[in-house]
Amino acid sequence: MTLRRLGMLQWFALGAGLAELTAQHLLGFDVTEAECSRAGAAHGISNDTWQLGLMVTAALVVIAAGAAAVAVLRGTRGSSYEDEPAVGRIRFFAIAALVTNTLFLAIVLLDGIAATASLGCSAQ
Repeated sequence: MTLRRLGMLQWFALGAGLAELTAQHLLGFDVTEAECSRAGAAHGISNDTWQLGLMVTAALVVIAAGAAAVAVLRGTRGSSYEDEPAVGRIRFFAIAALVTNTLFLAIVLLDGIAATASLGCSAQ
């Protein structure tokens, strides 16, 4: 794999998990607000269906970002993160992406499960 392709994969691995986690959380909040508001009550929005769909989508993107980090690590197998700037930086960020995507996957799953298992809309 070329150094340019490894660099692009490394940036995907580093940024996609966080972007998808943020999108899942914000869209999940919006779905909950829409279901619990007076205006949204007439539309029959199913919070659980939306939350599970958002959780699965986010989990798949985070897993893909983790797989990209593993691919970059395999592509830079013969080097260290302390090597020359291009290869060393790519390997360093791939290691960071692998660690953070593992944490992001746990957060995505906990966020989706908590939003689905909540007690519903509270009386206002």
